[in-house]
Amino acid sequence: MSLNKHRFIFFIFLIIVFPVYADNSIYINYPKITVLNNSDIFFRQISSDITLSYRNNFRGRVPLSIYRYTPRRGETLFSIASRLNIPYESISTLNRMSSINEFNAERELLIPNQPVLFIPERPSSDIEYILTSRNVQGNNEFFINRVDGSREKFTYIKNERFNGTERAFFLSTFFRFPIEKGRITSRYGFRISPITGERHFHSGIDIAAPTGTPVFAAGRGVVVANGYNAVLGNYIIIKHPGSLYTVYGHLKQSFVVLNKQINSGTIIGEVGSTGLSTGPHLHFEVRSGGRTENPLNLFNRNQ
Repeated sequence: MSLNKHRFIFFIFLIIVFPVYADNSIYINYPKITVLNNSDIFFRQISSDITLSYRNNFRGRVPLSIYRYTPRRGETLFSIASRLNIPYESISTLNRMSSINEFNAERELLIPNQPVLFIPERPSSDIEYILTSRNVQGNNEFFINRVDGSREKFTYIKNERFNGTERAFFLSTFFRFPIEKGRITSRYGFRISPITGERHFHSGIDIAAPTGTPVFAAGRGVVVANGYNAVLGNYIIIKHPGSLYTVYGHLKQSFVVLNKQINSGTIIGEVGSTGLSTGPHLHFEVRSGGRTENPLNLFNRNQ
């Protein structure tokens, strides 16, 4: 059976079983996924839609639609998103979660059939206010009818995810300052290199402190690198929830073990001047999705 014929039959089935309004909003009886495997017809259909939506030649040919799913014991927002091969942001923004702490295993979720970032017309949380600053191109509007009878309007961006700041707000992963009494001597961005004298991009911040000053883990995570290179000298990289990474460079020595979980505030090393360095300091860097972020935007403002 051809793909188009299969989709047509399924669409007729949905119209019969699940009434659809003509104004781009869907009645509250969204198709309900009961289990996240191929034994469920709606799981198979949403999986097919999501797969097609990632292909360039199918963009725009899969209409945006919504399914329902109630998490089972032991499932998390991340495990559900992974099983469906869809970003967790697509689920969290549609369900208007202000943080990961709002995930409730007993709460029924709305699941989109595309990797989409939803931005509400009327924001009510920090993460939603941050999202409204994005420039949404085109007339991507979508209406949702809630269980309580309310109707909400969203704009949406296809194939988009949280940036580092948005992710930090949602995952509550604001970092602590990695040195108790350090002084920032070089900020994030373009600067004149103290080594070469030329203008270049500084991918982190430099925090000056005496040699041997304790360096703390800026947040909870797992040590994914602990070694030496010619530029950073002795360095440590920690992976945090939400695929954020922190980098600690020019250390005198480190006290961590590779692949071990550590807590925020754990002493991981000492300030040094190893690698390309003009004096004792910590090079502190935040990475997200292969790019660097300004660490000053991610520090806990209540410290």
